[in-house]
Amino acid sequence: MEAGKTYFKEKYDLNVEFTRHKFNPPSLGADVGLYGHLIENTNTEVFLLINYETLEIVTAAIPEGLVNK
Repeated sequence: MEAGKTYFKEKYDLNVEFTRHKFNPPSLGADVGLYGHLIENTNTEVFLLINYETLEIVTAAIPEGLVNK
């Protein structure tokens, strides 16, 4: 979760809080989905799929209006 928070801060200058997670089955890889929201606006949801062995970001999702930050 800390790697995910750092990613959003460094890439988009966003402060996020993750509230739940879900591990993919081992047959699909070593990924975990992190679900959360912006600290400043709990209605703005974020998602991050991260490889928990390498901490490599697989994909991230944030509302479109925040991408250009």
